[in-house]
Amino acid sequence: MLRILAVAVNTFREAVRDRVLNGVLGVALAVLVLTLALAELSLDQQRRIVLDVGLASISFFSVVVAVFLGSSLLYKEIERKTLYVILPKPIRRHEFLLGKYFGIALTAFVFVGIMGAVQLCVTAWQAQGNRVLIAASVVGLPVLMGLGMWKARDRTAVLVPWSALTLCVGAFLAADAGIALAPILAALLLTMGEVLLLTSVALLFSAFSTPFLTALFTIGVWLVGRSADSMIQMKSRMLPQIVIDVLAKLVHVWPNFNVFVPGRHTLEAHLDTVGGPLAYVASTMIYGVVYSAVLLTLASVIFRRRDFL
Repeated sequence: MLRILAVAVNTFREAVRDRVLNGVLGVALAVLVLTLALAELSLDQQRRIVLDVGLASISFFSVVVAVFLGSSLLYKEIERKTLYVILPKPIRRHEFLLGKYFGIALTAFVFVGIMGAVQLCVTAWQAQGNRVLIAASVVGLPVLMGLGMWKARDRTAVLVPWSALTLCVGAFLAADAGIALAPILAALLLTMGEVLLLTSVALLFSAFSTPFLTALFTIGVWLVGRSADSMIQMKSRMLPQIVIDVLAKLVHVWPNFNVFVPGRHTLEAHLDTVGGPLAYVASTMIYGVVYSAVLLTLASVIFRRRDFL
């Protein structure tokens, strides 16, 4: 366990320092802020635009992060030949692979946490929340992060608790503005579930392929998974019935990413049911964890049999 943790921490440090990842985060945050301007173009649907576009943007950019990190980090170890130094040490290959997975998961948590906090602050601002408190948080939280990094020996270690604190502050501001938090927080948690499952898919392909092909295969799996419900309900006259039957059966074994994006209205519809959105989120997260475990097991078997000589 300690060996997996060590690899995960090093993976996290490497990922958060990546300029491409920081660029993606900057673009994502800009899109979330621009939803305020986009909402003004609608008629009496400002809050809906801010929430729907914002949550969809978080989901999309989180997928980009998962594909990028999952397809590149393992290959970088091989390309830089650092893997040849690590593997002779007392660490098993599946432990190294799991360390990479949890490192990417930790990076995704920080990414989603920051974007979720900005989404909540933007929503609170649009809902005419306490503007002074929102502005103070927007200014104070980055200053707090800067002070933490200045004092800490490991600057990257500050990001995890800071992103969690930022998300909590955003949730407080949104609740103070009268925003229903349950559907938004549920959507953010489901986004994390989608990222974790997609990362396991990427690592499976990365165990035997190049970054380009890994990214291509992973995106293909994700696109098909997002179309899972459409494949079940397909009734096209352009396709033979046998093809439609095969696609319908394929859904039961293919990773269904569509369950991680039920939509805000679907989550709100569960508010009055037994368990509320929590029941849907819990069942979906269990599905993602079990599927990820199967994929990671298969990836470990392939990675263990791979010859690096």
